[in-house]
Amino acid sequence: MPDELIELWDTAIYKEIASQSLYLEAQNDTDDPAAKAMLAELAAEELKHVEILRKIKEAGWRPVDCNRVTLTDLRLSDYLSGPDTLESAGLQETLIFAMKREQQSVAFYSQMMGALRHEEAKMLCFRLAQEELKHKMKLELEYEKLFPELDC
Repeated sequence: MPDELIELWDTAIYKEIASQSLYLEAQNDTDDPAAKAMLAELAAEELKHVEILRKIKEAGWRPVDCNRVTLTDLRLSDYLSGPDTLESAGLQETLIFAMKREQQSVAFYSQMMGALRHEEAKMLCFRLAQEELKHKMKLELEYEKLFPELDC
């Protein structure tokens, strides 16, 4: 496995661990039971992502494992403003924060794709960007369900 690919795996795993830590810590910063539950769910999902990434890395990821289906970005988070931290955040702010964090991850992996030399690493970046987009999409759909726009 090329060094570039190993570094990319390690970076992806680190990013998931950092997100998990953020969501675990943020549970102590809110009194909103719904936000606490959402943060616990987000932390559990990030831990699951770490475990999956580690298993795939150890098993030896191959570009043929990469599904090249491109997801559509709902872009809901583009139109929402939210907090820069999760301190004292309620459910709505927590969802917006998480959507924007997932969007940052999509952008990170998309930009990395252009900076890498090895095709395997580029394909892994594409796959990671799509996974982050899936997470963002799930959060955006949950947001729309919980906080529908008022019809005028």
